[in-house]
Amino acid sequence: MYKHKIFLLSVVLLFASVTSGCWLWPFGGAQVVSGFKVTAKKYVQMVGGGFFFISPTTARGTWQYDNGSALGNTTSFAACCGTITVPDGRVPARWLIFAGAQFGNECIGQLTNPNMDVDPGQNRTANCLVAGIFFPFAMSPATFNLQSPPATMELTGSNLNTTYGLPRIEYMDPYSGDLLAITTATSVSGDGTWLQATTPDLSAVYSGTFSVIISNKLSDGRYEVVGTSTVDAYGRDFTFEEPPPPGECGCPPTGPCIECGPVS
Repeated sequence: MYKHKIFLLSVVLLFASVTSGCWLWPFGGAQVVSGFKVTAKKYVQMVGGGFFFISPTTARGTWQYDNGSALGNTTSFAACCGTITVPDGRVPARWLIFAGAQFGNECIGQLTNPNMDVDPGQNRTANCLVAGIFFPFAMSPATFNLQSPPATMELTGSNLNTTYGLPRIEYMDPYSGDLLAITTATSVSGDGTWLQATTPDLSAVYSGTFSVIISNKLSDGRYEVVGTSTVDAYGRDFTFEEPPPPGECGCPPTGPCIECGPVS
């Protein structure tokens, strides 16, 4: 009777694992058999060729047909932004996935083929193209130490305009699209080919290569991107610190600090 109960309990656990989208293996762990992710990004055309990353964007997907024995009840999704999880997405299967397509027409075309064969747990990439053409700018200095950044930066390119105000310069993380810092030009050449700007506060920025986006101010107060560049910063590498062991004082990277007791 005892063995019979154990067998029935095992069957119940196995059924529960299947219905939740996972098979439980006898040696521990789980194999996901439904669900996947999509990383959606939008780019702009560069003068002279190539594309420049703008930011993470929305994604929309529709299941087309199964590729073998598929699991998952979700057959369509539309979400924002960047890396999007479709937890019960039907896989393995053929999906039609578009970037920048959830809220109207963010993009004018797709840079990746929307027809995607998706496997369980996979992260597929969907990229799209936005309207416009960016001009490359040269940054000076192109490399600097974050511990002693230059007081000013100079950008050389074309199409700078000061009719409605001075151009804006944004420093962005090229991988996440996060805005790191922003500043405004202090002077612009009469022919619109170069600008100078005060280096913004980069005290919270870690070492890496960053995108620099240059925009002209429009009559209605909005900004229109006219060019891009990159800059390499070093001198402040990111290091992950383990939280202190239980009973010890200190400040972990997340969570409250642990107070130190009195020194005996």
